Amino acid sequence: MSETREDLAAKARNTLGTMLDYLGLDAELKAEAQENRLAIRINSSEPGRIIGRKGQTLESLQLLLNRIMFKGDEDCPRISIDIDGNEEGARPRRERSERGDGERAPRERRERRERHSGVSEEQLVEQALDAAKEVKKWGEPVTLPKMNAHDRRIIHITLEKDPELQTESEGEGALKKVVISLKKEAN
Repeated sequence: MSETREDLAAKARNTLGTMLDYLGLDAELKAEAQENRLAIRINSSEPGRIIGRKGQTLESLQLLLNRIMFKGDEDCPRISIDIDGNEEGARPRRERSERGDGERAPRERRERRERHSGVSEEQLVEQALDAAKEVKKWGEPVTLPKMNAHDRRIIHITLEKDPELQTESEGEGALKKVVISLKKEAN
């Protein structure tokens, strides 16, 4: 029976690893079968992102992992996830930068945003300028795909000084679309 528990532990580790990869989070995982549960220990350079605010991300990951594993095998024991000493439900530690004051250096913040959205600032500027050319050529508004506030801001700033164009964010929630159109003439 310990062999099947080891197989379940390996399957749980691989499943969680895939989930973290899709979220763009780098982590080393170690799974072990214990008496009445499976434990997965995570070692990451970004534990705060995996833990989330008040442990919500870690709790959600654990819930999803347990549901996936239970669906495949109803005899699967409960799975607990531990990251740097923070188990699901435990109070997360605050992430500190090397500066020691709790704030990230500007370059570090910028790199985190780029990693998070998956698009560099240069690519966003290029996307804004390409859309602007299309709007000017055809006279029809161009709607860019949904993006986070940081990425939308880059689009707006890139095109704000163009006297022929206007930009507007549309939608609800954190992800919104940017609509680029010709300025309406004031009569």
